[in-house]
Amino acid sequence: MRQKAFPAHEELIFGSGLTMIAGALDAYSYLEHGAVFAGLQTGNLILLGINFGHLQLAQMGRYLTALLAFALGTAVARLLQHWLAQRQVSPQSVALWLEFAILIVTLITTNVIPDWAATALLSLAAAVELQEFRRIKGAPFTPLMMTGNLRTATESLVDSLRYHDQEARGRARDTFAVLGSFIAGAVLVAAFSHLLAGYAILVPILLVVALIAWLYQQNHRRRWKH
Repeated sequence: MRQKAFPAHEELIFGSGLTMIAGALDAYSYLEHGAVFAGLQTGNLILLGINFGHLQLAQMGRYLTALLAFALGTAVARLLQHWLAQRQVSPQSVALWLEFAILIVTLITTNVIPDWAATALLSLAAAVELQEFRRIKGAPFTPLMMTGNLRTATESLVDSLRYHDQEARGRARDTFAVLGSFIAGAVLVAAFSHLLAGYAILVPILLVVALIAWLYQQNHRRRWKH
């Protein structure tokens, strides 16, 4: 049976790259900038609540900053989507280039600006990624929050084993690949954090560059086919 064709930005390899970037961003912000998550705002809300419960009010600002920056990044990305909809420009490429630019600013200022400002930049980048990329092979997908992906993977695995559902088997395989990619991003940052002496932000930067190049190559090749 011929497999259904999907846009390049919905292919599994691209989605896995996105989740690897997300895992790297969260690991980097947590390890290098005050135990705050760049994209995992559920975690920031929990930590915000814990600090409030312990009356550690001075510590709450770092989490509030990340939350507000993520909301701002989402708003900017949404406005950009509406603007690009009226133009012959790939919104996926623009989103990746915007994420790349924000990460470069973070790299340049990593030893200059305070942790809360660095985390705000990282949350902006994570928000841009989440707002633009939300599907893999036509199905809902999030590159940042793995709870839903873990549920989908487990449900699909059960259906494939219990009911011999081939579609569920493929979905389970793809979703476990996404989960593994998220972990891999965190592992890469943790492994290079000491070697790069605070510049482990280079890991997600290089991953974004790789996705930009891959997406350009795929879109160029597909245009020539048609």
